[in-house]
Amino acid sequence: MIIATDAGLYCPAGDFYIDPWAPVAKAVVTHAHSDHAAFGSVSYLTAEPGRQPLRTRLGEENHVDAIPYGERLRINGVILSFHPAGHILGSAQVRIEFGGEVWVVSGDYKTAPDST
Repeated sequence: MIIATDAGLYCPAGDFYIDPWAPVAKAVVTHAHSDHAAFGSVSYLTAEPGRQPLRTRLGEENHVDAIPYGERLRINGVILSFHPAGHILGSAQVRIEFGGEVWVVSGDYKTAPDST
């Protein structure tokens, strides 16, 4: 369901990249750190709490959409949702479902509680 390409992790069925390291048409981003969100993509999708950190990092002129944790979004038949990762403000794991399979891209995460 996900393949490694020169631009990053690609979901052919959904036609999007997760945490691309090169500019792409549709970037799904786990969090705003530079090794997870390349400059120059046409559009970005992230978890709602990560919208502002991503917009601050990329610049207000970039198109950044966001959905709440746990909300399901259908993209070309692929069901995508974000789930808290605890790494930084707004970080998320990305769950994708297609053709009876479920895959998760964790990005970076933390299991210990903290004040944020």
